[in-house]
Parts: sequence; C-alpha cells; structure tokens
Amino acid sequence: MSRLEVFTEVLRFLKDDALKTIKHHPAGGEISASDFTWVLTVPDSLKDLVKQIMTEAAVLAGLVGEDTKDKLVFALESAAALAWCLKPPPDGFITQNHSRTSQDQPPEPAGAGTSCNDPAGGPEPGGTKVLVETRNPDRKRYLVVDCGDEMFDMTVHEVLEGGALKKLDKDVRQYLADERFREFLEEIFSDGVWRQYARFFPRTVRKMMFEFNRVKHLDKDVQISCPDTLRERAQRKKDIETFFASVEGASWEDGVIKISRDKLRSFFDDSLLRVIDRLNYVLNKNSNIGFIVLVGGLAESQMLRQLITDQFGHQYKVLCPLRPQEVVLKGAVELGRNPELVQFD
Repeated sequence: MSRLEVFTEVLRFLKDDALKTIKHHPAGGEISASDFTWVLTVPDSLKDLVKQIMTEAAVLAGLVGEDTKDKLVFALESAAALAWCLKPPPDGFITQNHSRTSQDQPPEPAGAGTSCNDPAGGPEPGGTKVLVETRNPDRKRYLVVDCGDEMFDMTVHEVLEGGALKKLDKDVRQYLADERFREFLEEIFSDGVWRQYARFFPRTVRKMMFEFNRVKHLDKDVQISCPDTLRERAQRKKDIETFFASVEGASWEDGVIKISRDKLRSFFDDSLLRVIDRLNYVLNKNSNIGFIVLVGGLAESQMLRQLITDQFGHQYKVLCPLRPQEVVLKGAVELGRNPELVQFD
C-alpha cells in the first residue's frame, strides 16, 4: 500500500469510530463528519509533502471535502502540549515533592502556577501566562521536552503578541533505555536463547517492549510477563531459574521476570546523560528561554524530572503537568478551537 492509502484508511477508521461513539452518546444526535473541525497532531519534523498527502487522505477518508479543507487543522505535537500548559491545565503541575503515584488515583494536584522547582505547598496558584509576564518579562520562549517511549523531542517555541506560538528550533534524540532492556534480556536468556527467540517471535517481543514501556517510568521494583513460548524454549536448555542465577537485578517468580529498582534505573544512565547534554546544547543555542516544559509518558518519571530540575532549575522554571502523556491530545482540542494560536513555517 502507498502512504496515501495507509493514511486514508487510518483516518477513515478513526473518523468512523469517532462518529459511532458520539452517536451512541445520549446527547449525540444526528451528526456527520462535516459538523466537526478535525485536528491532526503531527511531529514537529513534518515535511510539506507529507502534509499534502495527509490533506488528500483526509478528503478521501471523508473528514473534509475539497471545499471545506479549512476544517482540517494540523497541530504540532509540541505546540499542542504547550497550548494546554499555557491554558493553564486545571490539574496544575507536578511540584518537586509531588509525584504521580497511580494513573487511576492521582494525588491532589499542585496549583497551576507551581513547578518542579517548588516544594509542595509552594507559590499560590496562578496562570502560567501570568508567570511569564510577571516573573520573566523578557523570556517569552519555552523549551518543550516531549519525553516519549522511544524518542525525546526538544522544541523551542516563542509566545508572540496575542498569544500565538511560533516554533523556533527543533532537536531530536533517541532513548537508549529500550536497547539496554533488550541487552538485559539477552543476558538473562543466554546461550543464544534470546537472539533466536527475537528472530522467530518478533510480535511477542514487541508486546514485551510495550509492557516495558508501561513500567519503565516507575521508580521501584517492576515485573514483566514472560511469554510461554520464551519460557518453553529456555527450558529446553536448562531450568528456567538457572538463567537468572548470575544476572544482577533479575529474578524469576511464577511466570514473570522481576527487575529491581536499581537495575531499572541503570537502563537510563546513558540516556539521561544524553538528555542533559542535549538540553545544555539547545538552551545555550537559544536565548530568552524562561521555561522548560516536560510532557510525554516518560515525564512521569520522578528520576527524570528531578535530574532536569537539579541541573537547570536554578536558571529556568521546570514545569510538568499531571498526566503529561495526555497533554498533546488535550492541547489539540484547544488548537482546534483556536487554530490561529500556531504559526506554521
């Protein structure tokens, strides 16, 4: 399939699913795709050619028509995240001593004007825009650090008169934590067991990596399910517990691979040093930055937030919203309502 065909079918599915969900809601009523503004969140590195293809795909998928393309909005992921943080988010921001303990049961939110620099019970709640104007009158630029599962993106945005956001700089680097986890599995399942398994069961390996991505931001002992197919192949060589005997930070218990807190932290040693190095580079390259905004799933990591705050908190305000993995989606809604807030190059 061509890129156009892939984009078209994906957008068609999302459109149909969205309309079906809304129609089933008691307040849904009779609706059609033309009743909505459709917002597509895209990477900051999106090329014009891909944007054109996605626009054509949106028409073919029935999101918009040839004469209603103005109801299709492209939102940069970093701009969407920043737009939500500038609102400010009703849940506020995570403070230095305020960490998410559970996705389902978050602690009481910090005030909207607080940040990772502040201890719990810090400054009185207030809008982030107010913070910029009163505390940093000459610093209208934000460095948005999108801490994804596999990549971290750094984008500098400037707040223009009237509140519009303009992208100024972009830097992308890849995490090494996933690769370190793979090396860890190869160390456990030695004698070629893991290498052979990864070759013949790539889909199951992807599921294991997905499970790892769900827990790697935690600062405690974690466990990963071991697929039956991997356990069976390992036991052809020797007893399963024997594989774990000489591996530090790993243990076996009732079908799961247990990873100690210290071992999990070690997966990020190289990654975090690279993050700090790139942050220094971007901050030195761009003047008038007042805030570092941490978003994305890995921004849940207290270890990551603390390291960045320790390194840069004396000079910049470090912000991380509660549920940082959701801010791109929520910000996209804001940009759909106010598309003039973002300037595309």
